[in-house]
Amino acid sequence: MGSLVTAVASYLDIKKRNGEWYIRIDNLDLPREKPTAAVDIITSLTAHGLTGDRPIDYQSEHSARYTACFNSLQDYIYYCTCTRKALAGLTVYPGHCRHRAEPSEFSAIRLRTPNRDFVHHDQILGHLEYNLGIDFGDLIIRRKDELWAYNFATAIDDGFDVTHVLRGQDLNHVTPQQTFVMELLKAHWPELSVPEYAHIPLLRYTDGTKLSKQTHAPPLDDERASENLRDAFFYLGLNPPQDRRWPVTQWLGWGQKHWDAKKIPDTLVPYKKTPPTD
Repeated sequence: MGSLVTAVASYLDIKKRNGEWYIRIDNLDLPREKPTAAVDIITSLTAHGLTGDRPIDYQSEHSARYTACFNSLQDYIYYCTCTRKALAGLTVYPGHCRHRAEPSEFSAIRLRTPNRDFVHHDQILGHLEYNLGIDFGDLIIRRKDELWAYNFATAIDDGFDVTHVLRGQDLNHVTPQQTFVMELLKAHWPELSVPEYAHIPLLRYTDGTKLSKQTHAPPLDDERASENLRDAFFYLGLNPPQDRRWPVTQWLGWGQKHWDAKKIPDTLVPYKKTPPTD
């Protein structure tokens, strides 16, 4: 339900702007991906009426784009051989390997991040200020297994293809790093632009725990798509009608009419297996 709430909010937000909503599958780590993962996601979204306005996009097909962007950042990168064990307990990478200008076996690639203030306005969270170097450190852009890192790939795809991003607040902390990547790349690709961001609160249990597979959140039943949409609107604080028998198209139409990101509560209605009907 947590993923559906975010997808619904993203869909309603861009439709309210008369924009296009599209589906991107972040499948960079194909060796570890469940074979049916992408199909399962698309099937569930379709059952809930959440279909994209463009063909489905797969990050695994963008390797040439990522390589071109990487090649333009050679003045900012270095090679990191630090192990997870060596960095255990650290929240910000301390720059141990900044002197490593040449690749070595089993090295990740990091991007030098300056101690520079970053000011950002989030559509929901409002005015935010960070220091890139102190608060986040040098981000990994390619992993030791030679797969592109999520933050790097997502910054590139968002910068070239997306005007507005709405996602969960658990990803708010990656926005400054992704924006920094975009700013560096603009020197080579002026057409790249930083999207407008909005981060909605996470759906949590009544004790404050985030819904996830690790906390045994129940899977969505696609056969109850209309009921699920109504519940998603309820958790978003939209006060939906009680009639759960509406078709998904009617629910999404109702949602577009009543959506206002600025009115999203600071905390979503806590998750319950059977949401109240009023």
